[in-house]
Amino acid sequence: MMAIGRNAIYFDDYVLSIQYFNMVISAKPYFYEPYFYRGLAKFYLDDFSGAELDCTQAINRNPYFPNSYQVRGLSRINLGRIDEAVLDYAKAVEMEPENQSSWHNLTLCYLQLDSLAQADSISDIMIRKWPKHATGYGIKCQIKMAEKDTVAAEAFIDKALEADKYSVPALTMKSQLQMSHEAYADAEKTLDEALRLQPKHPGNYINRALCRYHQDNYRGAMADYDQALSIDSLNFIGHYNRGLLRANVGEDNLAIEDFNFVIQRKPDDMMAIFNRATLLENTGDYRGAIRDYTTVIREYPKFLYGYERRAAIRRKIGDISGAVKDEEHVLKEQIAHRYGYSTPTSRQKNKTRKQSSTDMDEYQSLIVADDEEAAKQYTSEIRGKVQNREVETTLIKPLARTSKIYEEVEPDSALTYFNLAYDQAQKGMVAEAIENLTTAIHVNPTFAEAYYNRGLLFLLTDQTEAAVLDLSKAGELGIYSAYNIIKKNQRKRTKPKL
Repeated sequence: MMAIGRNAIYFDDYVLSIQYFNMVISAKPYFYEPYFYRGLAKFYLDDFSGAELDCTQAINRNPYFPNSYQVRGLSRINLGRIDEAVLDYAKAVEMEPENQSSWHNLTLCYLQLDSLAQADSISDIMIRKWPKHATGYGIKCQIKMAEKDTVAAEAFIDKALEADKYSVPALTMKSQLQMSHEAYADAEKTLDEALRLQPKHPGNYINRALCRYHQDNYRGAMADYDQALSIDSLNFIGHYNRGLLRANVGEDNLAIEDFNFVIQRKPDDMMAIFNRATLLENTGDYRGAIRDYTTVIREYPKFLYGYERRAAIRRKIGDISGAVKDEEHVLKEQIAHRYGYSTPTSRQKNKTRKQSSTDMDEYQSLIVADDEEAAKQYTSEIRGKVQNREVETTLIKPLARTSKIYEEVEPDSALTYFNLAYDQAQKGMVAEAIENLTTAIHVNPTFAEAYYNRGLLFLLTDQTEAAVLDLSKAGELGIYSAYNIIKKNQRKRTKPKL
């Protein structure tokens, strides 16, 4: 059964592998390997919480298997718990000091924590251990880029490419340095080579699109954004930049679709909301535009251009008093600025997207894919037999017989509580439904449908962490569509390199 399960992972059939590892665990619960491999399968299904739990179970049974720490470390990175991932990778390199990928991932963790001194120290160790490998020099380049020392960064990336001229991460960093110097033609050539070597790298398509945009090659830029999104349909930067490009070429309705996606993913992205407001104004949806301008103004009370645009639209729809109020506010602020005093504001937040400046005057700026996606070198497409991102997320209906029959025959059965919870959820009694599903699970700890429904109700009440744990358990117990829902609510995974 272990051999079949491992083979299923090799052939990307993760849900089948979980079934076999479940059987091994049931027969031999003291073995560490089935927990590790089941955790690995869950990881590939983007079930990072489930993967972390299984790797912890494996470590509890055998604390001397470094791969368990590596996969748990990657799971914790994807869960945003970088401090804990550092501990896992520190343990992995202690146990297996010749594993280059563990050293590499430990350094990337320190980079994400902005602990540049620790990252620099580890990269020195990597260069001493592997002087003919590009990885250590590439990390040195990342450190120097973070320190804004582009001269040193270029020297290290050249060393990386001397060691391995086919290193896609090194070519990616080289292109970013070239873009920072506005050498867009050179950067495009570098990215051509990177994409020839690794044609399914969405970040490099986005960056090449940016290079082409700056050379006025809009058609080529659009083709690259389309290609990036065909590989990674949920790519935030791809949608944002394509939206701006579509706006540039007058495809306003298509641009609105892109910004709708961005705002759905990040509702507090004020730059995206402002851009959508201008597009809605262009297409004649004045009330929608006013709504978006108002949202931005609430977050940025000093952003006068937003007041100006809202005032202009209010005049168009006949709201003269509202327009005058906005115009008076703009005039008052301009006078205050001219004579060196400030007017009070209710609040000033900087809740814009991580990938760009928080300066609202840069709302039309394109973004370089150099943050979360480009920093992780082990990204890949979602694999496996369960891939439907659009799975219907509805509660599983009551099973077998009705609640009434079970109340008469088995009043304390798990099914009775499950059916009662379903009825309560349909009436909007979510807290009561969760309580009854919890009781059902207490009565029957292997009640997959109860975990599934409780997970959906936790999602409904924004308890994402608890929801993912329940859905993971439901998937483990056989409701494999739960993994599709987990994919929607987890960060993009980083592929383990063991």
